[in-house]
Amino acid sequence: MKTYTQLHPVSKDLIIKISILKTMMYCGTLWGLYHQGWAIKSDQDDFIFPFWLNGVQAHRYAKKHWPNYVPKKITPKDFQESLLPTLTRLNVTPTLFNSNHRKFKLSTQQMRHFFFAPVSTLKIA
Repeated sequence: MKTYTQLHPVSKDLIIKISILKTMMYCGTLWGLYHQGWAIKSDQDDFIFPFWLNGVQAHRYAKKHWPNYVPKKITPKDFQESLLPTLTRLNVTPTLFNSNHRKFKLSTQQMRHFFFAPVSTLKIA
């Protein structure tokens, strides 16, 4: 039997990120903002593609920041086969937004792993 002599506290940020990733793996759809093309914005580091786990959060964000944009459901097939290759080519980072306007950036490779890999192959420690 393993004995633990020292425990390290887990940061609140890490717990939130793991929770978000678990939700992404099981929710099945993502939401982006669309108006004659997908919404892409820049932050201090790079260009990002904002997406949400539900349409209500996307709608609230659009209403305040991009009034001409509307939430649009992104199927896993569309995201993987169309959007991810384009984001990779344009060097745009997929970024999960939540209701508190927190951002969680993921590389396109991380998106493939966490959102599109078969559940049986996912490994989260």
